[in-house]
Amino acid sequence: MFTDMLKRNKAVVGFDLGNDYAQISYCRADQSMPDTMSLVMGEEQYNIPTVLCRRRGNDTADMWSVGKEALKDASENAGVLVEDLVLLAKNNVSVKLEDEDFAADALLAVFIRKTLAILSIYVKSEDIEAIAFTMRDMNAQLMEAVKKAVETAGLNNTRLYFLSHEDCFFQYMIHQPQEMWIHDVLLYDYRSDGIKSYLLKMNRKTNPVACFIETSMFPEMKPADLTQKTEAAKSAFYRQLDAELLEIAKEQCGANNITSVFLLGDYFSREWCKEALRYLCRERRVFQGNNLFSKGACYGAREKVYASTLSASYVYLSDEKLRANIGITCDRGQEEIYFPILDAGTNWYDAKREFDVMLTKNNTFILNIAPVDGSKTRLAKISLEGLKVRGNKTNRVGLRFFMEDPQAVQIEITDKGFGEFFPSTGRIWKECLPLEVIS
Repeated sequence: MFTDMLKRNKAVVGFDLGNDYAQISYCRADQSMPDTMSLVMGEEQYNIPTVLCRRRGNDTADMWSVGKEALKDASENAGVLVEDLVLLAKNNVSVKLEDEDFAADALLAVFIRKTLAILSIYVKSEDIEAIAFTMRDMNAQLMEAVKKAVETAGLNNTRLYFLSHEDCFFQYMIHQPQEMWIHDVLLYDYRSDGIKSYLLKMNRKTNPVACFIETSMFPEMKPADLTQKTEAAKSAFYRQLDAELLEIAKEQCGANNITSVFLLGDYFSREWCKEALRYLCRERRVFQGNNLFSKGACYGAREKVYASTLSASYVYLSDEKLRANIGITCDRGQEEIYFPILDAGTNWYDAKREFDVMLTKNNTFILNIAPVDGSKTRLAKISLEGLKVRGNKTNRVGLRFFMEDPQAVQIEITDKGFGEFFPSTGRIWKECLPLEVIS
């Protein structure tokens, strides 16, 4: 698959969709690391404000402007600005603009379509093999809105994935030189609602290496509007902000063995966080930027299309992921084989598998549940009550595994019969495997 992708020089895309701003990174098959789309060629202008402007007196395809152009149009009173596009879509709230109602998912679709059009300067839409969207807080409503938006952008044949910011942090780090993550790694993401910290820890005693991320929110670090303040008031505010960040850093670094620290967001500045930076730089490597999540999403998309050895060696586990490998032992000819069904580290919204099996001995099958924390493999027995097994390989059943939420794995088994000789009864058995049983 990767060889074919390499021959066609296809690309994968990581799209960090935030309520404040968005970023897009891309990586072609012949690239070792992703690039991030800049709004100005040759400059590092990665942030695209997540806003639209409905231009007045324009009912054509150019009725909407996006990002910085939208802010400019609104400042010149050329149209009506629409903000909080992600929050609107997440909560399914419509917006009235000059006596016309617009659905939240439709507005988000316009933003995504227009930003992907900017990407076409770097990567043609037909060259995109897969695209991974990442958002700080995802729900089913928001994911469905993004799916619709991608369809309207003409990317129907492109593989679509969703990754959390934690996933992207994990993917980004394991693709960096190992000296950067010998021990724990700390990330501070500074946005308009304050600082969110991510602490990456690894249990290297397990195989694969189990990785965990602890998050904390610090709303007291929320930036303030100081445009009307005096220089003395500004200095006092920034000194207080620096002191608060220093205390946060001391608490987290003092309790953990931190190798590297990442500072994300334009709110970080050497001008105000001098003491905090001085402390963080003691025997630790500190990096500043703001495109880590989009690059991590890009790495994640590439691992989905073509899994490297890293995917087999490291697995990120969270409350929304499977913490065990689930499979079934079955016969193939004269030998007994293990057939994997769901892999540990899979997000609940990506956990799905369908296949058929032939029942040859009885109306039961055994699931193998192997937790990645090193605890003992467990067995789960599934019985199909009322199904008579004929013993001559004429009982075909369809198995469907999926998750509707992070709490449980759902299993549906359908009697498919065996052609005209043994028609299907149409009977369906349903089982629920609670996540706490397999974690």
